[in-house]
Amino acid sequence: MTIRFDGSLPVLVTLIETEFGTSVLDKAVFVRDAAGYVSVVVDEELDEDKLAELNLQAITNLGRYARSEGCIRDRNGPGAQRLLNTTESSRVRICSRSITFVDRRMVGADWLLPPKAGSAIPRIAFVSVKGGVGRSTALAVVAAHLSARGLRVLAVDLDLEAPGIGAMLINPDAMPKYGTLDYLVENGISGIDDDFMENAKGKSFLGAGGGQVVVLPAFGTETIDHPADGLAKIARAYLEDVRPGGGTVSLTDQIREMIERCEATGAHDVVLVDGRAGLHETTAAVVLGLGAETLLFGIDEPQTFVGYQLLLSHLASREGVEYEDWKQRIQFVHAKAPADLTLQADATKKFKDLMAIFRPESEKTSEITSEEDRLTADDFDLVWTNSTEDVVAEVVGDDTAIIRVLNDDRYNAFDPVRQPALLTSELFRVTFAELLRWVDDVASVDDQT
Repeated sequence: MTIRFDGSLPVLVTLIETEFGTSVLDKAVFVRDAAGYVSVVVDEELDEDKLAELNLQAITNLGRYARSEGCIRDRNGPGAQRLLNTTESSRVRICSRSITFVDRRMVGADWLLPPKAGSAIPRIAFVSVKGGVGRSTALAVVAAHLSARGLRVLAVDLDLEAPGIGAMLINPDAMPKYGTLDYLVENGISGIDDDFMENAKGKSFLGAGGGQVVVLPAFGTETIDHPADGLAKIARAYLEDVRPGGGTVSLTDQIREMIERCEATGAHDVVLVDGRAGLHETTAAVVLGLGAETLLFGIDEPQTFVGYQLLLSHLASREGVEYEDWKQRIQFVHAKAPADLTLQADATKKFKDLMAIFRPESEKTSEITSEEDRLTADDFDLVWTNSTEDVVAEVVGDDTAIIRVLNDDRYNAFDPVRQPALLTSELFRVTFAELLRWVDDVASVDDQT
């Protein structure tokens, strides 16, 4: 049988455990290089014949995925001590076994960084694995809601390839010269000073009636006026920065530094961050690097659940207290939810099944729903309460909240610059009611309604 990518590391882990037992497995360091080949260093001293035998067995078991030059090395092998003492590694679970793992990547390395702890002021990240789910629209509504309640809001657009909130929240004549795209390019070349930062902030029309809303758009007028350079900037924005002393700064750290620089002015009470759709490294920066309360948006369709299964399964395999804390700061949003409670409950169960990825194998229940467990219209013959959350929770069988943003045709072609009424509470308070209650709690806003 030909071994493919998904089976390669488990095969090598099994070989080491079978040969040496769990005590040696626990101290071994497994490596997957940038091309995908796997290898391992065991913290043992082995004679040449034994190493040759093991490497032959590894090649037999792994096929082309065995690293050609020493798939299995002992503590005296080339580069072994550096790997045994590396800080690059993390503890992950492979086939229910905990191992030390170094995953070397040309791209996607930000997904390997451990989550950061919470921030001094509330940060809320708006994330989705697919576009068209109303994520940016929801951010604009939340900004309007918090501004109306007197909070000073910083909104940051990190969706560099499909920017939205700049055009949504800033009048054209108030668009700043620079945007987050320019920051990520200039940060590694010309440097960022206070003048640059002031020219990267646009004041939103929302601030006229409440707390000031400042926006860091993805694109400023410099990019809009020179569109031929836009793709060239995007190609460079995702790179690590190389500092004069020779150290590198990840994309995640650059984004965090940018937001911290804005927060340090003391001019903002809450930060809203719009991430890019998909599983790009900018998404990793938003999900893991900001210590933010993270809203995971999705509509009830297969692509949503497949995408989040990839994301959550990766994170569930990582071990450490940082990940345990991070799990408490994610919240699913059922976007464009239908009014029908049966359909809502069905989607809620699917979102909750995703959260089951984080539970130990012994606690997980089958994802297959039997005929007798399947919901029907008869299951909704309930006494009406003041909250659809209560109704859906009773039917689904637990009290884990899934926020619903209702489907509302008025927000399908969202352009609040031309239609400012879309960002008034009279219009959005029903459609976004559950989301706004959650936001008030996160931002510690007293209920004034």
